[in-house]
Amino acid sequence: MNNQQSKALALGYLIKVSTGNINASHTEGNVVIAKKVTLPDGSSVPYFSGQAKRRMLRDRLEDLGFALSEVAAKVSGQEVTPPVQPWRYIDEDLFGYMDPSGSRRRTSPVRVSAGIGMFPFQGDRDLGTRSFERFGQAVSAGGNMFETELYANLFKGNMLVELDRVGVFSDLELGDKPKDIPAHLEKIEKNGRVFYVLPLEERKKRLKALLEALGLLWGGGRTARMLSDLSPRFVAYSRLTIKHPVFLEALQVSYSEGRYELILEPLISALQKFSNYRQNTLFGLEKGFFSNEEEIRQNLEPYGKVMDLYEAIQEAQKDVESL
Repeated sequence: MNNQQSKALALGYLIKVSTGNINASHTEGNVVIAKKVTLPDGSSVPYFSGQAKRRMLRDRLEDLGFALSEVAAKVSGQEVTPPVQPWRYIDEDLFGYMDPSGSRRRTSPVRVSAGIGMFPFQGDRDLGTRSFERFGQAVSAGGNMFETELYANLFKGNMLVELDRVGVFSDLELGDKPKDIPAHLEKIEKNGRVFYVLPLEERKKRLKALLEALGLLWGGGRTARMLSDLSPRFVAYSRLTIKHPVFLEALQVSYSEGRYELILEPLISALQKFSNYRQNTLFGLEKGFFSNEEEIRQNLEPYGKVMDLYEAIQEAQKDVESL
């Protein structure tokens, strides 16, 4: 482990959806279309957007007791003006904001990928109907029917967190004359710019909450009838001296005889490629989920601790606490 300053957290994870349409695309006639991306061979895999994932993370942070900025936003027609108080609202800090006037904008320190399906879309649909009989009309009046594309799939996702920006707000992000800056923020002048910095303990608290929110993830569309548990079944975590999505293309899975198998070669290749930049790495997996669980534990142990999923989230929080 090197002694350079930590710059980022990189996380790669796998999410299972047994039956669902997490984040739909447009509607064609009476069919709700699943979002899909076409592969080079012409097949397509489902995905759900990074925007949807950020919304779910926001909601879970609210569940954990954090106030969100939306309650203080001003709405005028189609324009939404955020309160621009990232020291008060965790979502403005972690996920950024944009003032429609263009004078204040914060790029998100938390970068997330879309959730990409690992296996081709099979064209399955769910049939729904609303009977007019329930609204006092005769049975002969019939009802309206609709269909929803759905899938059973394993999704890969990634997150990159810029450690040196969480809890750090520049004059460009707050405006030329920011108001109501609380006294507990440290003011730092560097390279002709002014930065306001939250206390270290509050910054670590927000990072730990983000990790907890990922471990509790659920949400998306149609949860009333297609509820899905989107908490990870596998997670790879690494604290880095650079900012790079180490695990973005490193997770591959095969499926055989009703079981998933984690393909280790691309993951190990990524770990080796960035060995000089990794300060602490750990892995979490759900017991009994992978057919090659023992192989995973044996082959990843040289690169970091391998533990049960819930323990891995807690261990990642402890790692953040050590910053």
